[in-house]
Amino acid sequence: MDPRRARRIRPPVGPHLGQRPAGPGPLGPQGRRGGLRGPSGRQEALQDPRDGPRGLSTFPGRAELTQGLREEALRLGADAVGFAPAEPPDPAQEPAAYQRWVEKGMHGVMGYMARAPQDRPFITRWFPAARSVVVCAFSYHDGSSAPAPDPARGRLARYALPPDYHPELKARMKGLLAWYKERVPGGRGKVFVDTSPVLERLYARYAGVGWVGKNTMLLSRDIGSFFLIAGMAVDAELDLGEPVPEHCGTCTRCLDACPTDAFPSPRVLDASKCIAYFTVEQSQGPVPQAFRAGHGPWLFGCDVCQDVCPWNKFSVRGRVFEPRLPDSLDLGELAALTPESFEERYRGTPLHRTGWAALVRNALLAMGNSKDPRHRPTLERYAAHPDPVLAEQAAWSLRLID
Repeated sequence: MDPRRARRIRPPVGPHLGQRPAGPGPLGPQGRRGGLRGPSGRQEALQDPRDGPRGLSTFPGRAELTQGLREEALRLGADAVGFAPAEPPDPAQEPAAYQRWVEKGMHGVMGYMARAPQDRPFITRWFPAARSVVVCAFSYHDGSSAPAPDPARGRLARYALPPDYHPELKARMKGLLAWYKERVPGGRGKVFVDTSPVLERLYARYAGVGWVGKNTMLLSRDIGSFFLIAGMAVDAELDLGEPVPEHCGTCTRCLDACPTDAFPSPRVLDASKCIAYFTVEQSQGPVPQAFRAGHGPWLFGCDVCQDVCPWNKFSVRGRVFEPRLPDSLDLGELAALTPESFEERYRGTPLHRTGWAALVRNALLAMGNSKDPRHRPTLERYAAHPDPVLAEQAAWSLRLID
């Protein structure tokens, strides 16, 4: 059997140690405690971190620590694990590329991405003690196919179906850091998720977890691209992975399928044209008219460039995240929500981030793109709404139905 096909089967228990994680956070230590064993079998103390960089390559232990971290990360639910150097192999190229992206305004209103762009490619500026970076990929795919088009419903990106992933990933990475500190006396580390000032895809590429596809997503031959990245920087030198060669070849399906032409060139995303950006990040104001038709049925996020990627036939069902929301929502029900009922229904989900007004705006836009006359009463009601953004969006959508 092709090993990549074998990984598609969801294991009943966690890999290696024979049990699934009981929940987030630090789990019980497995195996040896406190240090690493030398050739004699005796436990050997690790180098005092106050003595300088932790050069684990100078005595037996570096390989054991790396393998132990890999196994513990897999036990905590990761679907792929890799190890990267703290210093970028090409310290000139990566910062320049990121700065050019920011200078061209492709980050849109995401001002946090423009803060200290020269620092983001260097994890040591965030955690100066870093010597190595542990990178973990957690699949959020639920094994289902993309839903069939339905003019009464709007779509959600797959990552929005489970509860908010940030607390879950942080808890699991903190569990991995606790494991590390228990085995490396005095060891230091710092965990990161996608809210940290770290270019996590950059380090995932260095770690060999995958390559950056033409849609700027990290792609893996084993698990596709429907996964989230989390990790931790540690003050130990570990056995490092090798960057994976890109396997996109001449394929341009993702670029060709983008409804808003958000890719000016391969591996460059103009976020200010992206459906996910408008439906998630730009929660204030209207969606520019030039991009409205391309939004189709999307309410929150967009998976178009991933749905068409051939490598996602190898997507694996995640072992950590279970859907809380369906993959599509009734547009009429969304439009009937009040700010209070929105808060009650979507607190603790990614949709809560965008807020009531933006989600209703997105639903009104999807109604217009559906051209379904059944939405007329709702749109007429919102065309007289006191919120000018909602009123204008409803009027625009009505014109598509008339």
